Amino acid sequence: MSASDTIAVPRSVEDITQPWVQQVFNKADPDVSITNVNIEGNIGEGQGYMNSLVAFVATGNKDSKEERHRLVAKLTSFQIMEEVDYMTVEDYLRMDTAESKFYSVAVPDLLSMLPASKGSEAMAEGEVVPVPKCYFATSDQTSKMSVRVMDNLKTQGFSIKPFPAQTLNLQEMKLAVGALARIHGLSHRLELQSGVPLPDRYDWMMDLHGTKQQWYGSRAAYLEGVKAFASAFPDATDLLACLEKLNTVPTVNEAVKNPEKVKVLSHTDCWNNNIMFKYEDNKATDVKLVDWQTPSYRTPTFDLVVLFMYQSWDIFHNQRDAILEHYHQELQKTLGEKKSIGLQLYTLDQLKADFRADCAIGVFERVLFCSWLLPSQQPDLLKIVQEVKNWGVI
Repeated sequence: MSASDTIAVPRSVEDITQPWVQQVFNKADPDVSITNVNIEGNIGEGQGYMNSLVAFVATGNKDSKEERHRLVAKLTSFQIMEEVDYMTVEDYLRMDTAESKFYSVAVPDLLSMLPASKGSEAMAEGEVVPVPKCYFATSDQTSKMSVRVMDNLKTQGFSIKPFPAQTLNLQEMKLAVGALARIHGLSHRLELQSGVPLPDRYDWMMDLHGTKQQWYGSRAAYLEGVKAFASAFPDATDLLACLEKLNTVPTVNEAVKNPEKVKVLSHTDCWNNNIMFKYEDNKATDVKLVDWQTPSYRTPTFDLVVLFMYQSWDIFHNQRDAILEHYHQELQKTLGEKKSIGLQLYTLDQLKADFRADCAIGVFERVLFCSWLLPSQQPDLLKIVQEVKNWGVI
């Protein structure tokens, strides 16, 4: 193990021991005395496939009562470099560090925006900042290892809806966009209150959208996606012509540089596989946004168009207005009513217009992974891309 601050960063599962977990709780909750740690093994679903996810149970005592904490340690895994040929080790380490910084720096900052009267810390973390509770996160520049110790959401009843077999329904979409609205709104409040632009505050934020076009070989992978689209829809020649010319990096860069455009802390990779839901009677009742390895400074609609592009035609076309209205309501609720600047002047009509304008970004992201498209989903994607073309944005 290599030292990082006062707590070492584990290099492997063998380093997740009772003394180490006690050190974690000494910072997270000093009243907890850890008596035993039981390693349950690696898990795959939730909180990111690009890392080693080690599930374990920490048993301890607090106020003379026994507690069992079902946790997961998310560790850097250099083995992913053997499977991924489009990303350098340096790219991967930047992403891993960014997620550690998100949990250790950004989440506490977001929570600090909540008035004390809003309720307990657990309610704030679980409902207002809808991400897994993180007990400890750090990176060690010597060993190049990062660690995040978080709640094991699977043991709390959360799961990822299987994709591409199933897309999100209306209730799931409302929960997801509501979660985005709370994080977007809190990050905007933080920027206004501190007077410091988020990129200056968080120099670890990523530029995933632009980086993707570099990773995938000068648009080569995107054009492979266009070929997959062409195979599925050989008669859609007008759409194919638009897709072949599509390059959304200048649009994203222009929005980031434009002072008239309000930007927020964005997930940028918020699609079905990075969202976990909890269900009661087959109805989604709670949501957590996971895999925060690419936090970026983007317009609010960036996350929305990416999310919508992976859904059904019914969600995209028929339910879109209701979902965007729900996002807008949650955003305004999070912002509060004290100041009439920034996103508080952001009307629902502006949100809808920006969503349409930014849908080219969503199309790029979706076409990039067109090979994942099931035959049953092909008609929906065709109609979605056709509608975006009709809006004149591709």
